[in-house]
Amino acid sequence: MDLTADDWLNILPRLGVKDAVARAWAPAFESETQPSLFSQGMDDIMAALPHLLHETGMLEQMEENLRYSAKRLMAVWPSRFPTLASAEPFALNPQALANKVYGGRMGNVEPDDGWNYRGRAWGLTGRANYALVGDWMGQDLVGMPHLIEGSYYALNSFRAYWEGAIPDNILSDQTKMRRKYNGGLIGMEHVAQLHRRVLEVFA
Repeated sequence: MDLTADDWLNILPRLGVKDAVARAWAPAFESETQPSLFSQGMDDIMAALPHLLHETGMLEQMEENLRYSAKRLMAVWPSRFPTLASAEPFALNPQALANKVYGGRMGNVEPDDGWNYRGRAWGLTGRANYALVGDWMGQDLVGMPHLIEGSYYALNSFRAYWEGAIPDNILSDQTKMRRKYNGGLIGMEHVAQLHRRVLEVFA
């Protein structure tokens, strides 16, 4: 059964998305988040939605927030910023911070790669990951990384990642999915809360 934009206008607010945000995103959901587009249909959608909503700040945050005070940098990245003096050049300086903390890893090799391939949309970070997901979705995300800030490309790329990286045999286990998606359990409490809402909405 296809889900229309009107269906998503009903579903998203019940999951906690603001009405205005749901109106803006509903057409993209109709286009890019249909059961027929996922290997396990509605099972995939119900499993994926909590992670998508959590990572995007309920569809309101399409770019990683890299504006930190010096003290906050020391708390978030203590090994990289062990002193106030080491943190101050990067405080409230997102581009410099992204290049500092992401440079030289996740496939980032050029001086500005950390910034160009910072976390966007549902958490896509790093040149190598942009390249991989871009290949899965048939788009040049390395050349045009900003594409996934738009709702249609955000959902298209998310679906490509989900189908490529999350095994079907763990769809019933939110903890295993979170570890696969996040590399740990950061955000697990919110994801679990959202999953409970999803089960109620789609019951």
